[in-house]
Amino acid sequence: MNRIYLGFFSEFNLSMADNGSIKNFIIDRVDYDKYRIIRYLKNGREEAVCPKVVYDLINNTIISTSFSVLSDGEYVWRNDLEYYVKNYNIKLPDDFIRKIYKSAAAK
Repeated sequence: MNRIYLGFFSEFNLSMADNGSIKNFIIDRVDYDKYRIIRYLKNGREEAVCPKVVYDLINNTIISTSFSVLSDGEYVWRNDLEYYVKNYNIKLPDDFIRKIYKSAAAK
């Protein structure tokens, strides 16, 4: 199965995936339950950890001293994706949202 990468914004300059600029994913209002999505994102399986300072891509403030790569087996995301969902209303794929709503991990 091919894995689907989420939140690997081009501003991170990572070679493993590039979903495009974060600016293309910020919307005025999301049509999903943010806190249910965030719970799911936080409960992903940790696959890698990188001890690198992480800056907010919009305002350049430090948000963490490291980041992790998480997965549910199908989708892969950085652990700071939940920060961007919470603070910037990030548009996520409809298939991912449907998967989360069907999952007991997000309830």
